[in-house]
Parts: sequence; C-alpha cells; structure tokens
Amino acid sequence: MSAYGARWLSEPYGPGGGGAAEGALRNLDATELDPLTLLVRESVQNSWDARTGAGPVDYRVELRTLGPSEAPVWRDLLSEGVPRADHLRLRSSLARSVLRILTVTDTGTRGLGGPTRADVAKPGESDFVSFVRKIGSSRDMNGRGGTYGFGKAVFHLISAAHTVLVHTRCRVGDRLETRLIGWAVHESYTTDVSGAANSYTGRHYWGKPTGGYVEPLVGDEADEVARRLGLRPFPEGGTGTTVAVVDPVFVERGDDEAMRWISEAMLWNLWPKMLPEGGDAPMRFSVLHEGRTVPVPRPSETPHLRPFVWAFDDMSHVVEHKSMRRNLGRLGMRKFLAPVGPISAAAREVGLGDRLHHTCLMRPVDLVVKYLEGPPFYEEHGGYAAVFRADPEMDRVFAATEPATHDDWLVDKLQDVEEHRLAKHALRKISDAMKEASGPASVVNEAGEGVSLAGMSQLLAGLMVGTAGEGAAAIFPTTGGASGGGGRAGGAGGSGAATAGQPGRPRGRQRVVYLGDPVHDVLDGQAVIVQRFTLPDLGAHVVHGRPAVALGEGQGSEAEPPLGASTPTVLGWRSQSGVITEGRTLSTEGGDGAVWSLVVRPAPDTVTELVVVADQGQVSI
Repeated sequence: MSAYGARWLSEPYGPGGGGAAEGALRNLDATELDPLTLLVRESVQNSWDARTGAGPVDYRVELRTLGPSEAPVWRDLLSEGVPRADHLRLRSSLARSVLRILTVTDTGTRGLGGPTRADVAKPGESDFVSFVRKIGSSRDMNGRGGTYGFGKAVFHLISAAHTVLVHTRCRVGDRLETRLIGWAVHESYTTDVSGAANSYTGRHYWGKPTGGYVEPLVGDEADEVARRLGLRPFPEGGTGTTVAVVDPVFVERGDDEAMRWISEAMLWNLWPKMLPEGGDAPMRFSVLHEGRTVPVPRPSETPHLRPFVWAFDDMSHVVEHKSMRRNLGRLGMRKFLAPVGPISAAAREVGLGDRLHHTCLMRPVDLVVKYLEGPPFYEEHGGYAAVFRADPEMDRVFAATEPATHDDWLVDKLQDVEEHRLAKHALRKISDAMKEASGPASVVNEAGEGVSLAGMSQLLAGLMVGTAGEGAAAIFPTTGGASGGGGRAGGAGGSGAATAGQPGRPRGRQRVVYLGDPVHDVLDGQAVIVQRFTLPDLGAHVVHGRPAVALGEGQGSEAEPPLGASTPTVLGWRSQSGVITEGRTLSTEGGDGAVWSLVVRPAPDTVTELVVVADQGQVSI
C-alpha cells in the first residue's frame, strides 16, 4: 500500500449485472473521425458544458515527457494493486524507459463537483459521477454540447494502457476541494481463484478503496500527490479539470505531427468558439509540446475557413416552418472566389475539399457538428459557404439526432412525428439554399443599358464590397439609367456621391457614373471583376482604376498591402466593342455616352473594392 493508501481496484459485476467496459469503446467504432479529432471535439464539449460563465474558458492540450523526478512517482503510485497484464495494459506502459502523458486541461470551468458515488443523487450536481462513474447516461440537452456520455471513452482509446488520471478542483459548499482519481477501461473478464469464479466489468479505478469501490484522493492529499506527479496546479481560487492520458498513442503519427493535427482539429471543429478574434472569444485554445507552443491558426487567416467566418457573421436569414409556425434556425451564406492553395488534411477529414460548397451545421452552443456538402458551384473559380445554427427551441430536437460522437444529424432517428417533420424541413431548406447558391443568378441591369457580360452575372457580388466613390467624382444612376446625385455608400472606402460643382470636389476632377455593381467575369481564362461606367463631362479625360482589398467589418480598405502579399491588379479597360486597352490609366474623351469597363484581377481570397477616378488632361508617359 502506498503512503496515501491509494491502489487499483477492479470493478466486479453486481448481482443485478451492469455494463461491460468495452461497450463504451465500441460505441466510437462507427465514427470515421480521427481519434485525435474526436478527443478535441469531445473534451471541448465537456469543457464548455462546465463553464462558470465568469469569463472565457481556457482549454489546453499538452504533450510532455515525464521528468526524472516525476516518472518514478507515476510508476510507484500506479503500480499498487495494478491488474494483471491480460486484464489491463498498464504494467507495460509503466515499464517504458520514457513515460509520456497527454493532458487536457480546462479552467474557467466548475470542475467535477457533486457526489462521488453513483448511487447518491444531488440535483444539479452530478459532474463527477457523470464523467467518472457513468457511461451513456443522457443529460439535460438544452445548451450543452455533449449529451450521451460515450464520447469521453476517447481518452482511454488513445492511451496504450487505456488509463487516465483525473485531477479536478471544484466547489463543495463554500470551499474548494481538489479530487484525484485514476480510471481505466478495458475488456470485461472472469477469474477463477480456488474454484471461485468472479466476473468483472473491465473498469478499474485507482484511489482509496472504500466499501468495495474507490473514492478519489481529496483535499491536501490530492494536492500533494498531484504536485508529486507533476500535474499543473489550478489558479489560486480557481476551479477546473485536467485529464492526464497515460502513455498516449498516435497510431502512425509522430509526436510533432500529432500535436499539429490537434491544433488543426481545434481550428476546423471549434472555430466559432474562437470568435470574435482579438480577446473577447468565449474560449481560448492552446497546444503545447514539450513546453513549446504549437500555434493554433486564426479562423480569419485561414483561406478555406474564412468564407465560413463571413457567413457566421451574417446569419440574417431565418429558416422557418411557416405552416407549423416554428423557427428552425438562422442561415448565413457567402459566395466568393475560390481560395488558392491546398486545404489541410484536418479540413479534408471534416468533409471539405479544394472547392467549397458546404454548409456548416451547428447547434446553439456554436460547436461544429458537420460540414454538409451541397452541389458544386457552377463556375470553377467560385464557391459558397454557409452556416446554419439551430434555433434554441430546436436544440433538443437536433441533439436527439446526433450519434455518440456528435458529428452528424441523423434525422430519421427521431420517433416523434412533429420533431421529425421539423428537422427534415430544416435540412431541406438548407439544401434548397445551397442549390440556389450553386447556380447563376439572373442578371440585373440597373442602368437600363445592354449587359455585355454574357454567361456571368452579379451572383458573386458577395465577394466584392462594391465600387467606392472617391471625393466628389463618383455618382450612381438610379434605376432606369438616370444620373442621380444621391448615389450610395461605396463600400468601406466610399463616401457617397456628389455631382460636379459641389463643394469639396478636387480641382480638375471629372464625374464618373457607375453603371450597376461590379460583376464577375472571365478574361483569357482567369477570373476578373468588371465595373462599367460612363464619363458625362465633355473633353479629354485621364481615368484611373484604383482597386484595393477591403478589410471587412467596416475597417476600410487596404491600399498598401503587407510585404509579399498579393494585390488586386488593373488589367485594362474594355470598350463597348470589347476591345481591351491595357494599363492602369485610360486616355479617352468624355461626354459621348460611351460605356467603358474597368477590368481588375482580384487578389486571391480577398474582397476587392473598386474606385474609378477621372481627371482632365492627357495621359502622361
């Protein structure tokens, strides 16, 4: 017996039976998710469900090798009463010359409080029992990420020993209490000792044996043992939980690759919890490997994910079942030029490819369920991304459709006819929205003149902020083609329109009349953006095209890009006859009613803003 009285005890079947431990592991067999992805998804759901609400939840995954002062403590403490090798693989793990642990820690959470015995119920306080003792128990699903309690078995799945240590600090009444317990899951078995056969569930617990089961170490004793094991203490006065996976295995991955995968899995599965970026997000994520930080990419800086962030910020469309008078959720949709570059393996695992034509499904807790694939965008240079968030009143319904791994909505699982009808209708509306987004939209000619962009349209207007006015030069026609002086806000850089002669107009500046919004086109096989305009003032003009990258969220445009970054480029000017004049400036006569088009090649994966400016005079060479 160790100095703390802690040892392993295998759980026997009770007279009334019980669940075999391997059942928990086999519940995860159906998923195609990588175990490390599943680990991230499941553990974050638990962390979010345990949030205190006093601030952001800090979530950290760390892989490290136990030091020379720590490894002997693990071997000593966990060897006491350890089950036979054919019942649990812990002996061989502890015998390794190098012992590693993978820890998953959350703070800003309430820890695993409540009773420590499964047969003691205390309403509203069941975190310890739900996580450590019970498997497959359903909880109140509204507002929670997890539901059935099977996914936590992934902690054991990635341990060569199927063993974890749970270190938690929680509130018990008015005081804080630290708890420490070991927990292993393997296969059920039967022993025969001196003719007496006994059957065991395959679950094993390490702690203080008490009355035929194991209680956790608590209080100062738990703090002391956790310190000797090298487990990080919780913040002063704070609560939280660490799950330490003993002897983690990453199949064919090396440690570096595994930690990078975890970082990427956080990004693609948890990105809504990273928003808004800049310090106010509801969760903060970090990954450490042997003390070194493994960066977690920012959603807005990940080209293939950024369109989903745009859609998330614009969930303005209410999806409803009108005849049943029920709101089902909200939908945001964005179209864009296809991002350039390869997509990561973690993104491919969640169902995405180089071309994006998907809807990210999520419940009100803002955790990604899946990326639902829709029809490919009709034009290979474009794509669409959507986000659907279920209405809070529908959370329980959609939660009931999820498998143990929470990575799908299996609507046909629903037994209630009305709920099945509602969920089915929501998915049909999402499918309809993707079908509509995948095809060309009808062309609208706001200026009342001929449209020269056969086969293309304004359907990609979402990828362009618009044409900005500059100073007093740009004016916009009202429907029907008349040149109105009222104009419109011209996107991030626009200041509205003003007619010639108004105060503030730069000397020598001529009027430019935009004909409709910018549209997407293809020139010599490459995607371009085109803005049509006319020059109403008589005389010689020097016309300038000034494209810029819009920063979004009202932050203006970026005229001076970072070093090495791609920028939108003026390719030339297209006349009514289709002839292209190359160059950033155009020398032409105004006042003749001619319609010109500024042709710009956008920077990859950006929102482009266009400005056309005209001055009196000749082109300087």
